[in-house]
Amino acid sequence: MAANLDVFIAARRALPFVYFEQDCGHIAADWVLEKTGTDPLADLRVPADEPRSLLVLMRRVRADGGMAAVATERLGPPIPPLMAQRGDIVLVKSGRPIGRVSGFTFGICTGSNVVVPDSDGLVFWPVSTGVHAWRV
Repeated sequence: MAANLDVFIAARRALPFVYFEQDCGHIAADWVLEKTGTDPLADLRVPADEPRSLLVLMRRVRADGGMAAVATERLGPPIPPLMAQRGDIVLVKSGRPIGRVSGFTFGICTGSNVVVPDSDGLVFWPVSTGVHAWRV
């Protein structure tokens, strides 16, 4: 597919963090869907207004072994983050909470940086903050 990462990022750049729309998992999965036509979150997409949806999702991810394990199950074997290429998914160590998830966030490699959601929109972190990456 001829997905354009710059267009994808520009369309979401100023959107604030919102669970189930503009959170790290949905941004990464939406990019994979746009790039490949396959939705890695198809079975985990939950309506934001469903009662306790965030709690249910967090429990499911924990039960499946955490964020890296869920990504590996859906995207294939991880690669070292410094091997990530433009458009690959990267799990970065944030060191601070983003939303209610503390410590890690998914992002998309733009080359030497990873674009990740923050409270006021997308921000760029060095790819060296990555702990795992997956080819898209």
